[in-house]
Amino acid sequence: MNPKEQYIKDRDRYKKQLEQLNNQLNFYSNLRLLIIVIGIILSIWFYSQHSYLYLFNTLIITLVVFLGLVAIHHRIHTLETKTSALYQLNDCGVKHIDGQWSQSEENGEEYIDDSHSYSWDLDIFGKHSLFQWINHTNTLMGKEKLRDALINPVKSIDVISKRQKAVIELISIMEWVHEFRATGIINKNLKQDYKKLLRWCKEVNSLYSTAVLKFLVRLLPIISLSMLTFAYFTPISYSYGVILIAIQVIITIINFRTRHEIVASMSQYRQQIKVYEQMIKSIEKQQFQSLLLKSLQNQMIYQEKELASMQIKKLDGIMDMLSLRQMQFYVLFNIITIWDYHCVIALENWKNKYGKHLEKWLDSLGEFEALISLGTIAYEQSNWVMPTITKNHEIKAEEIGHPLINEKDRVCNHITFGESSTSLLITGSNMSGKSTFLRTIGINLVLAYAGGPVCATSFSCPILNIYTSMRVKDDIDNKVSSFYAELLRIKNIIKAIDKGEKVFYLLDEIFKGTNSRDRHIGAKTLIKKLSNEQTLGLVSTHDLELADLAFEPHSRIKNFHFQEYYKDNKIYFDYKLYKGVSDTFNAVYLMKQIGIEI
Repeated sequence: MNPKEQYIKDRDRYKKQLEQLNNQLNFYSNLRLLIIVIGIILSIWFYSQHSYLYLFNTLIITLVVFLGLVAIHHRIHTLETKTSALYQLNDCGVKHIDGQWSQSEENGEEYIDDSHSYSWDLDIFGKHSLFQWINHTNTLMGKEKLRDALINPVKSIDVISKRQKAVIELISIMEWVHEFRATGIINKNLKQDYKKLLRWCKEVNSLYSTAVLKFLVRLLPIISLSMLTFAYFTPISYSYGVILIAIQVIITIINFRTRHEIVASMSQYRQQIKVYEQMIKSIEKQQFQSLLLKSLQNQMIYQEKELASMQIKKLDGIMDMLSLRQMQFYVLFNIITIWDYHCVIALENWKNKYGKHLEKWLDSLGEFEALISLGTIAYEQSNWVMPTITKNHEIKAEEIGHPLINEKDRVCNHITFGESSTSLLITGSNMSGKSTFLRTIGINLVLAYAGGPVCATSFSCPILNIYTSMRVKDDIDNKVSSFYAELLRIKNIIKAIDKGEKVFYLLDEIFKGTNSRDRHIGAKTLIKKLSNEQTLGLVSTHDLELADLAFEPHSRIKNFHFQEYYKDNKIYFDYKLYKGVSDTFNAVYLMKQIGIEI
């Protein structure tokens, strides 16, 4: 069964489950109402008959049955919520495979940086971007980890291999992946700034960590309550107990504002922490085989046996202690027990012991989400391939296509270059597919270095640093023209080469912002320089004279082109890559199409 069929099958199954669960929810809601009505009627009847024992029993039975039904209703509602998330997940999976993914709100537009060496030109972030297509994270940590994997990966054959094996394993446990993702989908507000939480966990108030204060807070309420109890049953005066309670009042008032701020800050993180605990617990319970997933899982163990989820649950337990502040008579309860102190001391103890480890746990959680995003793509695109990262200075691709183009519209090509030809010069008429092909190679390299699958039937490449100059624009604020902006991009490429970096470059219509003579001289000089260095790259151009570079002695430049054809006075493109130089032109035809008579 292919991924789409599996998604449809699971979606229909969850839809039926939702209908059943909704019927059960309605049934138990009506049953609760019926129990209350019957209980009230019977209570009134027994009261009118002065049968007070039956009245009491009726009230007790009604309350017990009602609470039992509430518990059942809550359990079904929880299951219904998770089933709804799983239905949504599979429905989105079907749409994703069908190409209906560009409406996703999480497109990473906040990460757009036109000064980055390639992310702007290759559509890594923003609307209709690689990030928008690939992103299946539910936490801010996961989102950031996925961002880093796409624009700042660890470029090591060993690291990429480990990531690939992790992604392959995730494909085989997709049922667990869906359960894990559903946990995040259920809970909103997971995009809260976790860094604030981390800072809060590391902010320890030393006052509440002192042994003297802890001893006093534990002992004083016991003594005061004991004195009052003894005074009730013995001739001992109440004054001793009252004095101790007065001392507790003073202790409660001292530093009240500080404690209130600590407690208030804690409450804002409660839901966030609870969800992290559920997601981490899901990871802890799963058995993994790949080294990377096992390593990330092991990072969620505190010392030897204490799991991260257990420690986070302790923090949630401290928050349960604080929920007593909602009681009507909390002020009196707080004075008698010094409850605020107990809560704050427990919190500071937790911070002292576990606070510094939370960052590591959340870091692992985010990495899991990033890998799951790659794994989901690998699962959905089952005909794609895991790339081979080699030490050879060669890129070789069979049936390589652009990942963001729907399969029915995608045209794939073969390409091999590197050993004898390090620079490919791509010529062709307007709209023939030159820029798209450059982006096809670049974006597949990005996927390869992230540890994900690539849109090809076979793909091998070395580790290179990607640089592009494709979508340059004016910067009016800084008085930078598009031509000068392009020069700055190319300057960065040359600097990288001079520093000894292994560079992969993509140059689209270079030096188009100047006159034809300067453009030709500049482009010719630059291409020759790049082809003689330890680089690989592609250059697209309309300047056919540059094709002569391939015929110079010892040239490492090779010509390829795209072309169009005409039928019934209409222009068509096949988007196939051909060897040699383009010999077709369509500018005059296109001008005529918009009304410019030549």
